[in-house]
Amino acid sequence: MKIKAVSPLIATIILIALTVALGAIIVGWAKGYVSNQVSNLGAQVEILQVNYNNSNGNISILVQNIGSTQLITNNLLVEFSSTNGKSQKCPLVLSGNAQGYLACYVYNITDPSSGNSYINGTIPQNSLFLINMTVNMNSFGITSLSGSTIYVYYYDNPISTGYTLS
Repeated sequence: MKIKAVSPLIATIILIALTVALGAIIVGWAKGYVSNQVSNLGAQVEILQVNYNNSNGNISILVQNIGSTQLITNNLLVEFSSTNGKSQKCPLVLSGNAQGYLACYVYNITDPSSGNSYINGTIPQNSLFLINMTVNMNSFGITSLSGSTIYVYYYDNPISTGYTLS
């Protein structure tokens, strides 16, 4: 009985095709990873102070841009993590219509010294800014904001350490 093998030419073509396919997969992954890292290059903030109201879920977060780049305001998110383990990224909402459907949302970002809004603008380096947000405590199944943790995100990546509400 004579066993036939794949010809060397066909074997070479198959190996080249597999190499090209694997290379395309690696390039696709690396492109997404690198672009995500570059968009956050130099972005870092420090949460200085948080004031909150347990009766209505309003939170004011005083933040400083300590990174080496300006921040595009509309790309900021705040993550709210409640004491019962539920967590939600809270977007900037410019339309009042969507607010009733969200568990949490940011409704304004301002310069605390002048009161001017940073919405649709940029936050300069070393600047203080105030993030005003609302948390629907019923959506999280909590009665108090105490013990919850706040994080600031930029382009969906964390740029602050957590700040626990006391």
